[in-house]
Amino acid sequence: MRLTLHSDYALRMLIFLGLQRAERSTIAEIADHYGISENHVMKLAQALARMGYVETQRGRGGGLCLARPAQSIG
Repeated sequence: MRLTLHSDYALRMLIFLGLQRAERSTIAEIADHYGISENHVMKLAQALARMGYVETQRGRGGGLCLARPAQSIG
């Protein structure tokens, strides 16, 4: 099975957020961890938020986290 680069990064983001538990992660943290551009991570975050997988919060103390428990994503 072959994944597109977009799908690969989306799965990596979900895994990263799943390992963070209840803590919020920033776009910059995820981009730095995987060595990809912040703009690309931002586009992925927006798409995953629209699909209901990721919850976003803007501003100080904001960031990304999973919108539901990791076990229910499948």
